[in-house]
Amino acid sequence: MANVVKFPGVNVVTSPAVPETVQPVKKENSPFLLKFVWVVVVLLWPILRWVMSIDCVVQLLRTMYYWNTAGVHAGWTFTLHFAALTALTFFVSAYKPKGL
Repeated sequence: MANVVKFPGVNVVTSPAVPETVQPVKKENSPFLLKFVWVVVVLLWPILRWVMSIDCVVQLLRTMYYWNTAGVHAGWTFTLHFAALTALTFFVSAYKPKGL
């Protein structure tokens, strides 16, 4: 650990004592459903990643085919599918529920 050097003339202020009757509320770290979904997605991720990637490629080809067709909205469909793939990639790689 590091040595703590106190400067001269600085008064140390202590916090008021917490009464013993007040106890902190313990919150659950993550909801059970979120933990369950995370475990299922992580276990299925190798297969799910391939399926969703192939789906995004198909949607991209569909978007290019229907580019000038009015009323198809293939670009928004591709954007939605790609956003779902990106969100699941982030969910699997960056998030880990506490307590696992």
